Amino acid sequence: MAEIVCAKFISKKIRKVRWQSPAAFGRPNPVNFVTGSWDDEHNELSLWNTNPSLNEQNVDPYLVSTIPVPSDVNDINFYDSSSFLVALGNGSVVAVMITEKLEQVHQWNGVHKFKLAGAPTTSVISQSPEIASVGEDDADSCSLNAAIFTSQNEIFTGNSRGMIKLWDLRSITGKPVHSTSIVEDSELEKVDLVKLTPSIAELFSEVVDEVISLRISCKKPCHDSDYNEVLLSKLESTLNYVWEHLHTGQWKDVDGVWRQIYSYVSLFKTFINLLNYEDNSGRHYLENALKACDMGLIMGEPILENLLSIIADKLNESLWQLSQVQANNLLRNPTEKEEFSKEHFPNLDESRLIKSINLPSIENFMMDFMEKKKPVKISGAMDFWPAMTESRWSLEYLRKVAGYRTVPIEIGSKYTDDTWSQSLTTVNEFIDNYILTPKTSTGYLAQYQLFQQIPKLMEDIIVPDYCFLGESDEIQTNVWFGPCGTVSPLHYDPDHNFLSQVVGSKYVRLYDQDVTHLLYPHQQELLSNTSQVDVENPDLQNFPLFPNAPYTETILEPGTMLYIPPRMWHYVRSLTTSFSVSFWWK
Repeated sequence: MAEIVCAKFISKKIRKVRWQSPAAFGRPNPVNFVTGSWDDEHNELSLWNTNPSLNEQNVDPYLVSTIPVPSDVNDINFYDSSSFLVALGNGSVVAVMITEKLEQVHQWNGVHKFKLAGAPTTSVISQSPEIASVGEDDADSCSLNAAIFTSQNEIFTGNSRGMIKLWDLRSITGKPVHSTSIVEDSELEKVDLVKLTPSIAELFSEVVDEVISLRISCKKPCHDSDYNEVLLSKLESTLNYVWEHLHTGQWKDVDGVWRQIYSYVSLFKTFINLLNYEDNSGRHYLENALKACDMGLIMGEPILENLLSIIADKLNESLWQLSQVQANNLLRNPTEKEEFSKEHFPNLDESRLIKSINLPSIENFMMDFMEKKKPVKISGAMDFWPAMTESRWSLEYLRKVAGYRTVPIEIGSKYTDDTWSQSLTTVNEFIDNYILTPKTSTGYLAQYQLFQQIPKLMEDIIVPDYCFLGESDEIQTNVWFGPCGTVSPLHYDPDHNFLSQVVGSKYVRLYDQDVTHLLYPHQQELLSNTSQVDVENPDLQNFPLFPNAPYTETILEPGTMLYIPPRMWHYVRSLTTSFSVSFWWK
């Protein structure tokens, strides 16, 4: 906080203060701000100027213009750089223009009302050209206290009962798309704080109280940027503490309450960044809010009916609309480099080709392949996937649906390399840095449950019916997205596997588990399901028996899927930019 601040007593109860955008003056910093009073005999809107031409010792704002308003000022939000909207306690919304002074240009009366009188308008927001207001007129079974646009046609509202609801302004049903509670009867009460260390339990309880009071009870200055920054710092400290605990020991052994805490604190961090965006309209606040959502989804557990995922989808859509990113290259139309790479497709030995069949019946697949543990390449089963239509799963589409989402990627040609590492990046950055303009190192979005994080992409695929022949209905779905040359080393998985090719081509080689002794598995437990052999460039001095291992092979093209039985060794290499989906089931 600055050491020198100015204060001016104006004998008014001020409820709202809003800075006018500096774009109105061509300046880097704002100089004008607007205030609104409440609970006075005569309420008013005032325009103030900080007069930056004065020296630092005389920085008191001076009054430029004042206009009366007929009721309490409950909210002020700028529509553009020279006009703003005002929510009034009598149920009206007023539009005001700033020229040399304040000038009321329009008033909407009775926007919110009870049967016999006006109901207070509690908040007004805009995303040009749309304007939305909320109030206390039982429109949501109780007072609506806050609202924020998440896209051109959708808003979140918060009411006095602690309910957060998502509304589609295009809907004619009058019902929210999604709703959840963050106070009474919410999952917050189900977090077992006893399982946490005392220090983090105390810190978490503290930030819960502060966040709820900030937005629901309004006990704190809701738009005090300094207060918000202090709270963000406290939230970041909480996340760092929980992060350390999540990375102590084996991930599977960490109590789920720690992941719950990470999700909730990530939600709070998202919320504060959205408040900052509401006040300052800085795009980076939206990006920070979205990253907080994604970190909660990656590191935490689903909470509040998957609210983090819903918010993240809307924020990504808003950021895409702001930037209107258009990709120059489509995955379905390979670049010249990818076309050239096709000349280097491996020449397959017909005697070793994996059997190929078109859309077998459920019964035939089970009897001829699944029960006999025989691999098979299937065509026709993906023809009805939305992802396979011409308009889907191009780079442009992936940017639109997921471009600003943070995802974990692998760095290195394969996970057995000494230089292999992992990193977090946005999908846009991954496309730009590893797909369109590949770096020296290889980036791979590999074996990741992307559909859990971004359910909208799950709408583009259909789980094959064959996957429901197993002992359990639980089917794990992973994606594999990367440039030409990415490699999955020779390894096996314990479950049934359908590797489904959506975009691009992949070379696959299979070895039966009966020849495991010829494949030289790693000795250490963590890599015991992985061979030490570089399949296409074997070191025969160290692995002399490897050439004796019989194998089968194929090239997966878009629209084909490969059934890989449990414990069957497989090696996979991308021949072009590629997007695959794997389905694992027991």
